[in-house]
Amino acid sequence: MPLPIRLILFPFLQSYDGNALSLRLLAAPQTDPTAAPAPGLTPFVATDFEFELRFVGDLAQLPTSGAAATIVEQVSPTPPGAGAICAALNAQFGIDASIGPIDGRAGAPRIVKYAPPAYRRATGYGGENPFLLTDDSYHCALKAPVAPGTSVKVAPPVMSWGKVLAQVLRQPLLAEAVGLVRPFSVIAPADIVAGGGWLFVTLRPGSPWSELAGMPGALRSYAARIAPLTEPRALFTPVLFPVAAAPAPGVAWDDLFRESIEYDDGFAKAVYARQPPQADPLADDEGERPPEDRGIQLGWDDEQIVTWFNRQFDIDADAPMGVMGYRIDVREAGTAAWESLVRARTAVTLGATDLGDADLDWRVEVAPNRLIGDASNRSWLPSYMSAWTGPSLIGIDALAAQLRGLPAATPVVQGLPPATALRYGRSYEFRVRFDDLTGGGPAPTAEPRNGGPQPVAGIDFRRPVHPTGVTIDPQLPLDANPNAPPSTLTVSHPLLGYPACLMAGGSAPALLADIAPAMLAQRAPGLPDPDVDQLEIVVEVATPEPGAASRYLPLYTVTRAYPGNGPLTLEFAWTDVADARDLPATPAGGLALPTSRNVRLRLTPLATAKADYYISEDVRRGETRLVPVRAPASDERDLLAQGGGSLIEGFFLQPAEPASLAMMAARRAAGHGDELDDDPLGRLAAALDLDRKDRSLRARPGRRLMIGAGALLRQVVGPDGASLTFATANDMTRLWLVAVVLELRRDWSWDGLDYLLVERDGVEVGRIAASTSAGHEAAGDAERDSSTLIFLDAIDPKPAAGAFPRPLTPSYRITPVLRIAPDQQDPALTAAIVLPVTTPPAQVSKLVSAGLALSPYRRDPAYAASEERQTAVWLEFDRPPADPEDRYYARVLASAPDPVLTNEFEDVADIADVPLPVDPEPIRRIVPGQGDDRAGQGSMQMLMPTSSARHFLLPLPPGLTPGSLELFGFFTYEFRVGHFGIWSTAQGFAGRALRVGGIAHAPPPLACAVTRSRGRLTVSAAFAEPVRDGRSLRPATPVTDLWALLYARVHQADDADRRNILLGTRRLDPARRQHPGAAGVGGARAAADGMADWSSAEISAGLSLLTLGPDAPLSCLVVETLPGEVPYPDPLAAQLGYERFLRTSPLTEVPDIC
Repeated sequence: MPLPIRLILFPFLQSYDGNALSLRLLAAPQTDPTAAPAPGLTPFVATDFEFELRFVGDLAQLPTSGAAATIVEQVSPTPPGAGAICAALNAQFGIDASIGPIDGRAGAPRIVKYAPPAYRRATGYGGENPFLLTDDSYHCALKAPVAPGTSVKVAPPVMSWGKVLAQVLRQPLLAEAVGLVRPFSVIAPADIVAGGGWLFVTLRPGSPWSELAGMPGALRSYAARIAPLTEPRALFTPVLFPVAAAPAPGVAWDDLFRESIEYDDGFAKAVYARQPPQADPLADDEGERPPEDRGIQLGWDDEQIVTWFNRQFDIDADAPMGVMGYRIDVREAGTAAWESLVRARTAVTLGATDLGDADLDWRVEVAPNRLIGDASNRSWLPSYMSAWTGPSLIGIDALAAQLRGLPAATPVVQGLPPATALRYGRSYEFRVRFDDLTGGGPAPTAEPRNGGPQPVAGIDFRRPVHPTGVTIDPQLPLDANPNAPPSTLTVSHPLLGYPACLMAGGSAPALLADIAPAMLAQRAPGLPDPDVDQLEIVVEVATPEPGAASRYLPLYTVTRAYPGNGPLTLEFAWTDVADARDLPATPAGGLALPTSRNVRLRLTPLATAKADYYISEDVRRGETRLVPVRAPASDERDLLAQGGGSLIEGFFLQPAEPASLAMMAARRAAGHGDELDDDPLGRLAAALDLDRKDRSLRARPGRRLMIGAGALLRQVVGPDGASLTFATANDMTRLWLVAVVLELRRDWSWDGLDYLLVERDGVEVGRIAASTSAGHEAAGDAERDSSTLIFLDAIDPKPAAGAFPRPLTPSYRITPVLRIAPDQQDPALTAAIVLPVTTPPAQVSKLVSAGLALSPYRRDPAYAASEERQTAVWLEFDRPPADPEDRYYARVLASAPDPVLTNEFEDVADIADVPLPVDPEPIRRIVPGQGDDRAGQGSMQMLMPTSSARHFLLPLPPGLTPGSLELFGFFTYEFRVGHFGIWSTAQGFAGRALRVGGIAHAPPPLACAVTRSRGRLTVSAAFAEPVRDGRSLRPATPVTDLWALLYARVHQADDADRRNILLGTRRLDPARRQHPGAAGVGGARAAADGMADWSSAEISAGLSLLTLGPDAPLSCLVVETLPGEVPYPDPLAAQLGYERFLRTSPLTEVPDIC
C-alpha cells in the first residue's frame, strides 16, 4: 500500500582513527528526486541539506527521538550535476514518477536456503533455523515439474524512481553524484568514545525539508550502534534500529543487539569452501567428474543471512539489514597478505556528465530466486554464494569472452585480475568482508576483531577434470571400412580447455593463440594438457558373448609415451590368426591386430602421477576415444572342421506315442509342462548334442551355436541365430533330416563369414546366416575358440506317385561364403549319404486259397517200404508282390492245440494282435558308408517261392521241426508284403497285415513199429499227443484210432514190379496209462502207445487164401483216424471215406522171424 514516507536517513559507520569517526549517510528519497516531495519544498537534487548527527550515550536503551544527545551539525550541499544526472536517468529508463513508496512486506515469500554439508561441518549446524534447511527439499524443488499452464513470459517492468535509485545505489560514483550517499568525518564525543552509544541523523530544525518532521511518517531516521572505541579500528553497521518517540512495544531486540555486536567489524564468521567433486554442482558425493573446472565454491554465514532476509519482511521488526554485498579475499596458504577478488575499475558517463573512473572494492551480491516448479511460496538463496575460477569475481571474464568469440565490450564495471593465481596442487584460504548499503565496509588490510566458528576457510585445490579425448589422423569412419584398413594412426596430445589449462600452469597468450586453429578445427580453444605424458591403448574385438557390459572384449593393453607435447604415431601389424587371444602385447613397435574382426582401439590419455595434485586418482585417466578399425584376412585356410562323428548324418524320427491324461497330469504337477521325456524333438536334441526348450533346439551351456534349416521344415531361426523353433513337436517326424555339423575353427570375435551355403545334388537348400550375437547359453566360462554350425536339411522319403520306394542317395556341398574373399581358402566340403527306405510297401496281402503240399511218393524197388513224405502248407495270393524288390512274409501270432485231440471244449480268450517285433526306431541314425542291416526282416518268415508266381510255401514256425508235437494244433498267422532286395528301416520294412486264423500244418509223422516172432506179429504206434507249453494234453483214452494194415508182397504178373496185397486190418489198442502226462513228451510210452498183433496161424491162413506160401514177404503201415461220436467198424474198407485220416505212416517192411 502507498506510504507517506518521503525521506529515510541511514547512518553507516566506517572507522575510528583514534580521534575522528568516519561514517557514510544514506539519504534515500522515496519520491521523484527531481520534484518537490511536498508543497513548498525543493526537489531532492536541488536541496542543500543541513543534518544533525545525534550521539546518544546509553547502550542499554534504544535511542528515541527525544533522548538526550550530543548533536553535531553537518551541512551537505547538493552535488553539482545531480539534477542533470537524474534527468539523464529519466530519459534513459522512461521512469513513471507517479509510483510512490509502497510497503512490500505483505504477502512476501519466505526466503529459505539449503545448508550444504560444508557449512554444517564448519558450524555444527543441525537444522534449528526454520529458514535454513538440511533435507532434500531444495533438490526436490529444483526437479519439481512445472505446473500445467505456467507461463514464463514476463511483462516488461514498469520503472519507478525507487527501482532506478536502488540501482544507482549499487554504483558508488553515481550514488555520491546524485546525493544518495554522503560521507562525513566528525569528532566523536568523549562519552561515546569511552562507553559507546548510538548515532542517528535527522534534519536541523529550520533547514530545508525540516518541515517533513511535522508530517506523520514523512521522515524516518535509523540509528547505528557504536561500540566503545578503545583504539583505532574499522567499524561496520550490520543492522539499523528504528528511531521513534518510544520503542515499539512487543518487539524482541535481543537478536538485533547480538548481531550489531558480532558483526560490527564487518567480517563473516562462518566461511566455507569446497570443490565440486562431480558434474552436478550441488552434489557432494562422488560421481561423474565435471567436464570443466568450476573452481572453488564459497559460502558464508548461512543462518545469519537467511535470517536478515526474512526480517526485512517482518511487519513488527522495523530493523533494516545494513548489508548490500560481500567482498571476498584470498591468499595462498602460508602467506600473510590478503588480496581482494572483487577489485574492479568503474567508469561512469551518463548523458553529458562524466563521473570519471576509479579502482574500487566492489562486491558480490546474493539474491533469492523463485523456482518455477516450487509452488510453496518460497524463494531460495543459492546453496553456494560465489565461485572463483581464477579471474576477478566482478564483471565478465574478458578472456572467456574472447575465447568464445564474443565482441569486445567496455563494461561500466570491469573486474581487475588478482595477482593470486589459482593453480592445481596448491592450497588457498578465503575470508569475506561485508559491504554496506553505501558501498562502505572494512578495507582489505583490515583484520576481524570478533571471532566466529570459521572466519577463514581453507581448501586444497586439486584437479577434478579428466584429460580430454584425443583426435586422430586420418579421420576414420564410425563403421570401419575393411577395404581400406589403416597401417598407421597419428594420435594428438589431448587439449585442456579454459579455465583448467591455466589452473594446470598454461598461459593466457598461448591460449589466445589457439583461437584461430580451434575455429578451423571447429573445437573450443585449448592447450596441450601439460599433465598428460602417456597414451593407454586397449585393443578390443567385438564378440557376441551375451551378458557382457559391452559387445567388445579386451585382448591386451599397452601404453606408449607421448613425445613431449607432440602427437604420437601408432603402427598397425595386421595378423591372420585363428584365436585373437593369441596375439602378443608388444611394449614397442607395431600393434598386433587380428584380421576379419571388428577391432576397436580404446585410446585413453594418462596424466603423470603427482602427489596432492588430483582430486582423486581416477582423474588421471582421460576421456577415452574409440577408434574402430578392420582389415580382411589373406589366409582363411583350416576354417571348418567336421563337428561330430561325420560331416553329415541322417536322422529319421517317429512321432511320439500319445500320452495318457494321467501321465500328462503327473508331468504338469512335476513342473515339466506338456513336454514328454521321449518325444521326437527331445530325441533329435540328444542326437545332435543340443538342449531342448519347449519346441526349440538350443546349444548346451558353454557353447556358441549358429543354426539353419531347409525350407521343408516349418521352423523359425531365433533372432540370435542360436535357436531353431518348430511349429509343433512332430514337424520333424517322418522326414529324413540330414544334419550338417561343422566346427568353425575361429574364436567368437571372428566374423569374416557372410553365410554358409548348403547345396544338395547341386541345388541350394539353405544357408546358415552369420550372426553377430550369441544365445544366452554362451555365457559363463565357455570355450571361445570355436563355434558349432548346424544345418538341418529335410527330405521327404515318400516315393513319387506310381513309383516304388528306393533308398535316397543325396550328395552335399558345403561352401563358406566370406565377406571378403581371401587370397587362400580351403575348397568346399563334400559328402554323400545313402538313406534307407522308410516307406512300407503299399500292397496288402490277399489270400485266395491254401492247402497241403506233399512231396512225391517214394518206395524201395521191392515195394517193401516207402519214404516219409515231406509236407508243407501252400498259400495262393491274389497276385505276386507288385514291387520286384518285395516279398511275402508271415509270422505266427498265436497257436493252440487241436481241441478235438484234447477233447476239451472250454472257451479260449481272444488273442490280441501282437505288434510286429521290430526295432521301434524312435530315431534312426545313418552315417555315410553304412551298409544294409536287413532291419526288420528277422521279425517275419519269408514265404518260399514256387514255380507259380502266386503260390508260396509256408515254412514251419521258428523253433518247430516236422516232428514237433505243437503241430497237433492250429496257428493264427499274419501275412505282410515286405522289402527284401532294398535297404529299409525296421519301421519301413513291412506293409499292412493280413490276419488269418485256423491254419494247420501237417501233423508230426506217424511211425509204425513192427516186431515178429515165431508165434505172432506185433504192430505198435503212438497216438496223436497235443501239447501246450510242453505239457501233454492227450486224454487218458485217446480220441483217435490207430489201424494197422498188413500186406503181402507179390510179383506183378509180368514181373515188372512188385505189389502189396492186403492181408488184414487190426485196431491198435491203447496201452494202459499209469500216470497220464507224467512221462512227458517223447518219453518211452509214446513210442508204443497203441498195439495190435496177428498170430502166425492167422497170417498163414491169410496167405494160404491168396495161394501164397507162408514165407511170403510182408509189409505193414498204420493209419490214425478221427472217428466221430460213433466210430465206424471198418473205416478203412467198407466205410472208407467216412472218417478223417489224421496221419498215415510210411510202409514198413516186416522183419524176418527172429
